[in-house]
Amino acid sequence: MNVLILGGSGYLGAAVAQACAASGAQVRVLSRSGRAIAGEAVRGDIRMPRLGLPARELARVREETTHVVLCFGSVSWTSGPGEALETHSSGMRSVLTFLRGLPALRQAVHVSSLLALGRAQGRVTNRELYTGQRFRNWYEYGKYCAERHVRDTQQDLPIGIVRFGPVLGPDPRGGRPDTEHGLPKVFPHLLAGYPVHLASRGDFPCWVTDVTSAADLVWKALSAPIGRGTWTWFDPARPTLGEVFTEVCRPWGVVPKIVEAKPLGRFTRFIGERVGTPRELADYAEPWFDLDPGVLDDIPGPWPVPEADYLAATGRALLGRAEREIGV
Repeated sequence: MNVLILGGSGYLGAAVAQACAASGAQVRVLSRSGRAIAGEAVRGDIRMPRLGLPARELARVREETTHVVLCFGSVSWTSGPGEALETHSSGMRSVLTFLRGLPALRQAVHVSSLLALGRAQGRVTNRELYTGQRFRNWYEYGKYCAERHVRDTQQDLPIGIVRFGPVLGPDPRGGRPDTEHGLPKVFPHLLAGYPVHLASRGDFPCWVTDVTSAADLVWKALSAPIGRGTWTWFDPARPTLGEVFTEVCRPWGVVPKIVEAKPLGRFTRFIGERVGTPRELADYAEPWFDLDPGVLDDIPGPWPVPEADYLAATGRALLGRAEREIGV
């Protein structure tokens, strides 16, 4: 198996590269940085024709690649329309065109996001994508567009979809945890003792998982294989948002200040931002959507096993970063 990972130098992509290499696959990681922590590193750009590869490199990739992981794209919940659509929509169209030119392609896997469901209407399963929903931000809409393009090409490409919610745990690249994007952007705010306003004090699932089991699921999708199906993965324990915040803060000896917020209209959301609640959390402070937990049953066993205590491990990684920065 010769696996090409598009976006394999990022947080989840690096873990996927490690999982594939550890299972015996030949791994090639394409990214704009041209770096990889596992497998062969290739510099390229998914937004360009033929991934921006020179002719000799392109010929080698086309000839050897049997499996592809689409793990690219911005992870910022506050990205604008240009960034979100250039990568997730235009970039995906370019990548799907590239996949059609791979003569030995047996399986591709698109790494999607549960946030592509936006504010979905009614109970959702692996089948649904558009339910008449509205989107909280351009990131959600970009991920929706990417999955829509993939679904539209499944008739002529062997490509499946895996969906994740927020992925947490220490960075597999060994660097400092990224708290610039998404849910982790709230962690420094909580650790500094500032309050967050959550419906039911955060007593609702946020569909998180750890980076290790997410990467293992991608490998399973390649090797099982997933075919043209859709799998959704999250920690089967289904920790609530309040529990996630509590566990991440535990290694710091901090009890997060979670303030009850009833029902979150526009005024309540505005007040939350005025008193310090990060913008990334303001639109996720109430139940996200009604996801059927039975979606996990579509994944053939055995399931990946989330790393024990991965939420507290996230907090410990942040604590280690803070100690290094102040020279403790």
